[in-house]
Amino acid sequence: MTGQATTPDVTAIQEWLLGTCRDLGLAATEPGHDFFETGGTSLTAIKLIAKAEERYGDGALPPDDLFTQSSLHGIAASIGRNATVTGTSGEPRA
Repeated sequence: MTGQATTPDVTAIQEWLLGTCRDLGLAATEPGHDFFETGGTSLTAIKLIAKAEERYGDGALPPDDLFTQSSLHGIAASIGRNATVTGTSGEPRA
């Protein structure tokens, strides 16, 4: 089924999200942490949305979801629902 859209694994998304948040300078170390409580701002939110779209497809992380479900677990779940990746387990788009 290579080349067909798949739903990325939420655990893989959480791992990617934690690493990305650390790359953005946030103090996030576990999925239960809140994006904004770990140092996230509106600027880092925009950067995170752009990175999520680059990896998981356009619309992968709607801004409304980020602001209303700001735990990293909630953000990962939103990406999992909205992702349009091809390949397996949330691999980056080619």
